[in-house]
This record gives sequence, structure tokens and C-alpha cells, in this order.
Amino acid sequence: MDVALREPKGFERPRFAYGRAFLSLSDTIFTFALNLLSQWGYTGVFLLMTLEGATLPVPSEIILPVTGFLVYNHTLDFWPAVAVASLGGLLGTMIDFSIGYYLGRPAVLRYGRKIRLSERHLLIAEGWFAKHGSAAVLLARFVPLLRTLIAFPAGVAKMKIGKFLAFSAVGIVIWDIVLIYLGDLAGQNYDSIVNGLNGTLPLIGYAALGGVVLALLFLARKSRQKELPDSGNLAS
Repeated sequence: MDVALREPKGFERPRFAYGRAFLSLSDTIFTFALNLLSQWGYTGVFLLMTLEGATLPVPSEIILPVTGFLVYNHTLDFWPAVAVASLGGLLGTMIDFSIGYYLGRPAVLRYGRKIRLSERHLLIAEGWFAKHGSAAVLLARFVPLLRTLIAFPAGVAKMKIGKFLAFSAVGIVIWDIVLIYLGDLAGQNYDSIVNGLNGTLPLIGYAALGGVVLALLFLARKSRQKELPDSGNLAS
């Protein structure tokens, strides 16, 4: 049975010469996500972001701006959309974390093969975690692909679950707010949502990452300053 994908009210597909619709991969994903989220609402946002959080091939870079588009159309409300997207992302990343935490690295590799992730991808995530420690869980949330992969080495390293959830929640919520807000701003302009994201997302990610790094450096500097007087007292 063929099911026609209908575009919600307010959506206009871009057309070119001879009135043909421009069909690309991004266009197809966008249309599918728009129809799915229009029908399923908050439940759809939650489910798709859970899949994305579990490192399945569901791009938050499309899902979240589409969610923002539906906020613009008054189909969804901004903060409830952010809440369900963030909860879905947290559930998904806890799935990945639990695989590493309870089943170990071999299970992570087996799971990775099923979702078409190579050991090279895992090695990159492990390198980040080895270099930055627990802070990598927050920093990686602003880097495509790493933002979900980082849960695996964190789980294998037996990072404290509460700490993992706290660091993950901060990064996930910031990411969700920014992308949903961008979709809301773009409104009915399809090109702004799909094509414009290619140029703006890396800048947003790097800017957010830079802000987090500066904050961590500031906190580390204050911590060292507090330790110096104590060291002087011990020496005397």
C-alpha cells in the first residue's frame, strides 16, 4: 500500500525550472521528518532523539531544526519540545553508556558493527576520553558523531553514572536549544533549514565548544589558585 507523504500547512517545497521539485537526500530526509513529527508530535521527537542518542543514523541536525519549524507553525511549543528532545537524547546515550559499562569493549565493537561503525570511530572517541577525561563527555556533545560515540568509552572506563548524566545533560540541552531555536527562526524558509545548516552548524559547534573549554580552564585555574596556599602551608 502506497502512502503519500503530505506536507504540513505552511510548508512549501522549493521548485525550479519547469515546476519540478528539487529532490535531494536532505530534501527527502527533511520531508520525511516533517511529516513524521507533524503526525507524532512530541512522541516522535522523543523517539527520534532516542535513536540518535543511541548512535543510530538519525541526524539531530535535521530532526531538531524540523522540530523548530513546527514550533514556528505552532504545532509544538518550544520548551516542551526541548524537554522531550533532551530526555530522548539522554535515554539514547544511556543505552550506549550501559553497553560499555556492563558489557565491555567487545560488546561495544559488536554493537558498532551492527550500526555500521568501525573500530576507528571508537578509537577516536577513546582518544578524546583519554585526553580530556570526564570533561570529554561534555565537550564531545558539540562535535558531530563524537557527540554520541563518547558514551562508549565513558561506559567502558566505568565513569560514575551520575557524573556522566550531568555532563551529558548540559551538552545535550544546549545543543537541542540552539538547533530548535534555529529551526524556529528559519520559519517557512526551507533553504534556511536544510542548506543553511551546512555552513552554520560547524560554527555553532565550535563556538559552543570554545565557550565550554574557556569555562573549564577558568574553573581549573581557580582550583589551582586555591591549592597553592595549602601547598605553601605544608612546605612550611
